[in-house]
Amino acid sequence: MATCPTRAFPRISWMRGRAPPRISSRRLRSRAMRQAARPSCRREEGGGMIYAGVDVAKADHVIGAVDERGSEICGPMGFKNSAAGFERCEAWLEGVAETPVDALVGMEATGHYWMALYAFLVSRGYEVVVIDPAQVRAVRRLKGLDRVKNDRVDAGLIAETLRIGQYDPTRLATDEVQSLRSLTRYRQSLKAELAEVKTQCICLLDSYFPEYASAWSDVFGAASRAVLSRSPLPSELARRRADSLQRDISEAARGSRRMDGKAAELKALAKGSVGIRLGEAAASMQVRSLVRQMDFLDAECARFDALIRELLERVEPLVLTIPGVSYATGAQIVAEIGDVGRFRNAPALVSYAGLNSGVNQSGKFDSGGGPITKHGSPYLRRALWLAANRARQYDPSLRAFYERKRAEGKCHRVAVTAVARKLCHIVFAVMRDGAPYDPARPGRDPSKHSVSGSQGAGSDKCRDGKS
Repeated sequence: MATCPTRAFPRISWMRGRAPPRISSRRLRSRAMRQAARPSCRREEGGGMIYAGVDVAKADHVIGAVDERGSEICGPMGFKNSAAGFERCEAWLEGVAETPVDALVGMEATGHYWMALYAFLVSRGYEVVVIDPAQVRAVRRLKGLDRVKNDRVDAGLIAETLRIGQYDPTRLATDEVQSLRSLTRYRQSLKAELAEVKTQCICLLDSYFPEYASAWSDVFGAASRAVLSRSPLPSELARRRADSLQRDISEAARGSRRMDGKAAELKALAKGSVGIRLGEAAASMQVRSLVRQMDFLDAECARFDALIRELLERVEPLVLTIPGVSYATGAQIVAEIGDVGRFRNAPALVSYAGLNSGVNQSGKFDSGGGPITKHGSPYLRRALWLAANRARQYDPSLRAFYERKRAEGKCHRVAVTAVARKLCHIVFAVMRDGAPYDPARPGRDPSKHSVSGSQGAGSDKCRDGKS
């Protein structure tokens, strides 16, 4: 098998002013013979396009290439995820293609590891595309390599996927859109962390003070946190003076009259509590720590909310004219879509969001639409679903569509998923036309759009309706 190309002028130490190494004549003759026997990886003149696939990872990548007939041009080569490694990759590509325009480079969308190499190769003049891993898996099955999995084989499969043409053009987002995407995803992770902290706190209260939640409409409101931060357990509340406890509650509630008598109520609940007493000191420390974490996470979420709102106003404020779309969901939608021009039409955007229904049809059998595929961006799918759940309450046409789905026997989640698909069409039209949402405008009435793709959205299996 052919081996990888090498640099014509390798970087050796004596070129930087050091003394050249002493090599015996016998070793030089042996090296010359090996070089003469090494087959060239360079393609023949006029050999057509070269398709190079890169299997990306955190520290090490592997690149391989095939020609237009699907024949391997050169053995795959590994390189580091570093500046030196990227230059080695460029040198390898120079060995298999005459110019950058003669090569098409592809890589899987594996997390964020592809971004640095993508930007480097684009800056060197290469056309680079990012491929959906599902398309590579399809080629793997086609080649009968289901049970063969290693980096070198994967690089060849990515190259073969390019040769077949199973890819779409890829473009990096603008600086503002990339910033918006990073901020919205981080905000979502903060919200998830906050929910986890609250769950831990509830578990502790259920064990040590199960009556506590009945005293509050919001167990994690400001007044309740003021109590939990100082005396979270029944034994601690029983020892506190009622006037001191009431003062803390009133200050946190900003003097709300609804909190009058709350201290006496809590002390009565603490006196008759059936919570466990084992390990109270450790449990008290945990609850106080969790409350401090909630305060910190709330402050961080508020800080990022302000940044996200400012960015959204600059990038795509018109999405806020759509019913049910808030600053949080609107920013997530805009960030995940990026340049709407990269989508041919609204169904392409629906497919990217994974809201298109699966197909199960053969001969005379047709299931009539299955569960949604859930391919594409889970962040976009989640944001559209949340926005749709609110839009069905405020937009008359979307509400009528939701109620029609419910009348057909669809459960709530499936009906909202169908609304989310409609909302995806609306978002596409607003971003494409650069005009505010107007349900009275021709072609903008969601109830008049085709509903064929949302029928699964149309499946009776409610568990598959939500992303």
